[in-house]
Amino acid sequence: MRTVEKIGAVQHIDWNNVMWKLLKKSSKLQWLGLIGIVGSVFEITSLTWFYLFWLFAWIDIFSPVRSVTNSLLFLLQNLAMLLSIPLTPLLHGFRLPSKESYVPQCQYSLPFEGKWHVVNGGVDKKTSHSWYMYSQRYAYDFFIVDEKDKSHSGSRDILSDYYCYKKTVLAPADGIVVAVKGKYYDTPIVEVGQADCAAPDVRGNHIIIRHSENEYSMIAHLLKDSICVKHGDKVSRGQKIALCGNSGNTSEPHIHFQIQSGKSFLFSAGLPISFTAIMIDGMMKMKSCFITNGTTVQNI
Repeated sequence: MRTVEKIGAVQHIDWNNVMWKLLKKSSKLQWLGLIGIVGSVFEITSLTWFYLFWLFAWIDIFSPVRSVTNSLLFLLQNLAMLLSIPLTPLLHGFRLPSKESYVPQCQYSLPFEGKWHVVNGGVDKKTSHSWYMYSQRYAYDFFIVDEKDKSHSGSRDILSDYYCYKKTVLAPADGIVVAVKGKYYDTPIVEVGQADCAAPDVRGNHIIIRHSENEYSMIAHLLKDSICVKHGDKVSRGQKIALCGNSGNTSEPHIHFQIQSGKSFLFSAGLPISFTAIMIDGMMKMKSCFITNGTTVQNI
């Protein structure tokens, strides 16, 4: 919803929307709480008061686009994600997979048709989607861009103007569907680079597929009611499974794709993805390869 709407010759200001935008901007003050850590380390009492700025984080947790129940669920998931940071390495014997050490059990195709841009992701700390969120360490975000590197035509706050919106999502390899969630509505577009998650789950609508004993793919931010597979279904590489949407914690339509060591989104280890038979910036790659952000990719 726009802040100012024109009705005839009169401008109507949506004060609720104005106030929420101001609150969202003030939520950035939470990062001043980091100064409190400096105060604790160097025993400077005056700086420890900066911990109070973490209270501004509640603005992001309790959003008007979610019900109270969904906000509580969203809070619990975010707390669990924080808990996963120290626990995941422990659960995996402090031997998290890397591109050098991990031997892939499967080769994967890209989970879409046509040319898409790699927005986030890579196989090292510098290019990683989320290096310290271990299940997402080797995850990727994809969307479609035009010749001007724009991801949409027309207005940026209209979902249907995004090139990847409602595009077909494909199974990246043969496997069995072990989890499906498809009831969440799209998250509305807000400020550039920000997300106001409408669902209680940061993934929004998603599918998890088991491809081997220790390799599971997860594809997120799918369109409500577009998922055409169910729990227990066998799927084949390249099979249509859903449509791209904007559900979950996302600032604009895109596909989030990752391979993880188990079904759990929170406590699995992310795995470096070996793609096969793809093109990277127009160059054919028939054998196993990694991809990184800033490139354009497609299946052959």
